[in-house]
Amino acid sequence: MLLKNIAVGILSIAAASQAIAHRDHGLPGQGNGDGDGESAFARGFVFLDKNANGLKDPFERGIANVSVSNGIEVIQTNRFGYYQIPLAPESILFITKPARYEIPVDDNNLPQFYYTHYPQGTPDVAEFQFPVVEPTGDLPEIINFALLPGKPNTKKFKAMAFADPQARTDEYQDQVREDIVNELIDNPYGAAFGIVAGDVVDDNLALFPRHNAMMGRIGIPIWNVPGNHDMNYRAPNDTYSTETFKRYFGPTNFSFDHGRVHFIGLDNVQYKGDGQGSYDNGSYRGFISQEQLTWLHNDLRFVSKDKLIVLFTHISLITYALDGKGERYNQGDNINTVNLDELLEELAGFDRVYAMAGHDTSNSWKVELDHTHNWHGDWFIAHTLAEVRGNGWNRGPRDEREVRLANMQDGNPNGYYVVSFDGTQVQPRFIPAEGDPNKTMRIVLDPLLDGTSDAEGNIVAINRGVLLPGTKVVVNLFDGGERDSVEISLDNAEYFAMQNVLRTDPFMERSYAKHLGTGNAFSSPQPSSHIWEFELPALEPGLHVIRVRAEDEFGQKSHRAMSFELL
Repeated sequence: MLLKNIAVGILSIAAASQAIAHRDHGLPGQGNGDGDGESAFARGFVFLDKNANGLKDPFERGIANVSVSNGIEVIQTNRFGYYQIPLAPESILFITKPARYEIPVDDNNLPQFYYTHYPQGTPDVAEFQFPVVEPTGDLPEIINFALLPGKPNTKKFKAMAFADPQARTDEYQDQVREDIVNELIDNPYGAAFGIVAGDVVDDNLALFPRHNAMMGRIGIPIWNVPGNHDMNYRAPNDTYSTETFKRYFGPTNFSFDHGRVHFIGLDNVQYKGDGQGSYDNGSYRGFISQEQLTWLHNDLRFVSKDKLIVLFTHISLITYALDGKGERYNQGDNINTVNLDELLEELAGFDRVYAMAGHDTSNSWKVELDHTHNWHGDWFIAHTLAEVRGNGWNRGPRDEREVRLANMQDGNPNGYYVVSFDGTQVQPRFIPAEGDPNKTMRIVLDPLLDGTSDAEGNIVAINRGVLLPGTKVVVNLFDGGERDSVEISLDNAEYFAMQNVLRTDPFMERSYAKHLGTGNAFSSPQPSSHIWEFELPALEPGLHVIRVRAEDEFGQKSHRAMSFELL
């Protein structure tokens, strides 16, 4: 069986990795067996693997001041790179990658930064539908973690971000490959790594290996956190709800450093348990447990306060989209983290925080936290990302590739992000699927010009007809928000500001109506946070040109134009 336990080497066969753990160079064995369920001590070295063979050879030095964790406690290696830490059964030992080093990866570019310690495997607490953690046997006497040379003093770099690939079937996974992966093969954006903010798959956890093989072809390390669709729903409680995820990805909470940024992955999906009732909006909620907060507190003790903190979770820390009851601003527990205040306490003292999440398949949204949220640092953005799967791989008509036009309910195309870092500054750039970075907005008229369709609804003209009173230019600035600037120029006049409004996208209203009741139906449109309006004045017949320019809150500029003809 293949284990993602290559903390002790870069081999991928479980038996081999366990053997390496016992015979690798280090201290003499000290009887660490713990098959009786009691905690033992894990010990070993974090070392610079100069020849990249996964073993600590005598000439390879240890690395000092590397954080090592058992999921609760966090210690650092001594000047020889040595560590010793308690490790209970059914836990995962892992390290935090320092900024100046790289982490080994497996054949699918999954980071190998951990050792899974499940002497008896996942206990028989449920009839699990999918493979869970296999027995790993007694704790090895020595567990060494390899690091590879990196680029010291990195200031500028890029990362990919993906929210909710979420394929349920092999055909849906085909669409992930065709719509997202193919254009990213061989890392055209030069990213250092990628992040997946949960819902790696859609309840069918048997797709994990196939999904990982596809994402691995991008050619960069891919870090994953679990979503509500990555859970073992037959588990009796939250504790055992991610056993299949752990089998393939390792710890559900972890951190790593790159440049001047400390990245933190957190599993904030708390599952009630099979047959255990529900929270306010369902069987799970956004929540960070006391154990996680303790680990986070311990992890941050070793992080310089002048670093940018980047959190990635599945459920948003905070969003103003509609919750499971169709309500807004009431912090519904299915799309918000209900104990955000406790998380903010742990982050106090850091000035800059950027949080990424997925989960909300209807809306991308950005919330700026301030003193009203009990945040007193300089800057904190909680960003609910637009999604890889958009409205779903079964929504919308198919294109020439047979891939669905999976626009989100707020009118945003499905897609992914290229996130640029410069010191502690961050710029997330949304890229629509099919990879056109210049496709940043959509401009439509609402209502359409009179005369564009006949009495039977057939299209007889496109943006050519009679201007109706109250017609507005409507701009959907993809993944935009209320702090962005959007300006319009009509027929070469001066630019002036458009009005940001919370409303549904008329493009999605028409798409919804067009395909309603068919196999290509979209979900009903939802109010969007990134719509701007301008009401057109009375205009003379003829050709008119609209130009729109925008600058988002991260300083990124874009522009687009359209024309229409009045009769």
